[in-house]
Amino acid sequence: MSAFKLKIIDRLFITELAKMMAGVMLVLTVILLSQRLVRYLSKVTTGELSADVVLSLVGFNMVLLVIRVLPAALFVSILLVIGRMYRDNEMSSLFSAGIGLSRVYRAVFLFVMPLFVITFYLSTVTMPWALQQIELIKSNDQQSLDIRGISDGRFNEYSRGDLVFYVEKITDDDKMLNVFIQNRQHGKLGITSSKSGEIRIDEKTGDRFIILKNGNRYEGVPGQADYKITKFQEYGVLIAKKSAAKVTFDTKELDTSELMASSHPRAISELQKRLSIPLALITFALLAVPMSKVSPRAGMYGNLLTALLIYIVFENFMSLSHSWLIKGVTPAWVGVWWVHALMVVVALIVLVRSLGFRYVKNQLVGR
Repeated sequence: MSAFKLKIIDRLFITELAKMMAGVMLVLTVILLSQRLVRYLSKVTTGELSADVVLSLVGFNMVLLVIRVLPAALFVSILLVIGRMYRDNEMSSLFSAGIGLSRVYRAVFLFVMPLFVITFYLSTVTMPWALQQIELIKSNDQQSLDIRGISDGRFNEYSRGDLVFYVEKITDDDKMLNVFIQNRQHGKLGITSSKSGEIRIDEKTGDRFIILKNGNRYEGVPGQADYKITKFQEYGVLIAKKSAAKVTFDTKELDTSELMASSHPRAISELQKRLSIPLALITFALLAVPMSKVSPRAGMYGNLLTALLIYIVFENFMSLSHSWLIKGVTPAWVGVWWVHALMVVVALIVLVRSLGFRYVKNQLVGR
């Protein structure tokens, strides 16, 4: 009968944590993903990115965000679930029935450990793969570069300011009417105007051109000897060359096996960053259980502010530890692990303060 009661309790905690964590992750992912989406859409409007690849980029970014928010989502979920059980006096009933703190930790870690294994795979295998796919999509998008974000009635800037042009009107069949272009050719800055223009792709090289028709090109400074006006029936302006260069990945996009084989500080830092994500699940689970203890009269979100401050401090310390590791201030064996050790110490302090040293000793060590 006792073993059956314990299974029910484990199932209760696991079910409640799973439901809460799914909701928290959904909210956090939507908030963070909307920021990425706004950033991509702004690049689309300026012509830096094609609208065709936005959906793919958002999908891969969603995978990355889900992995990165897992520790925070678990932290908040444990606080909300166990905190609600304290407010509803369910925890008091469990304690009075002989279910001690060790059983609560066991039920929580029955949920955390499978999540740890899944997160370990996601952070070491899936995350670098998703980052590589994002870089490949961006590279392919640049290689198939076309004039994007063109709006009639405004100035459009490309090639980092080397090409600026104005289109009075764009027809339904993508013909440009009354085009004015400022660009540099043969070392001279010139202005080109034409009645019409269109985008054309060289089938052999893949280069992109704006082909202008029936216009004039003005080069030099009016009044000087080298000033000239050239009339043309057709004039091509190179927009972008098709690049066939191989995509090179940065440290954060490298496979975990490559990071393990490297002794470069940046590679070590990136490897420890990936391993820290699943390890943070254990750290926050240890901390969240004692932090969840609240008075039955406390508000719904009593300890969330404290948890938020702790998470901010944790993230700042992680950034600081990565910076120290890259600069050589701390050795690789210290790396980011001291931050997790510090959080475990904080968890023990909170545990002792909230429950009392004697109670913790009796529950974890034995009477």
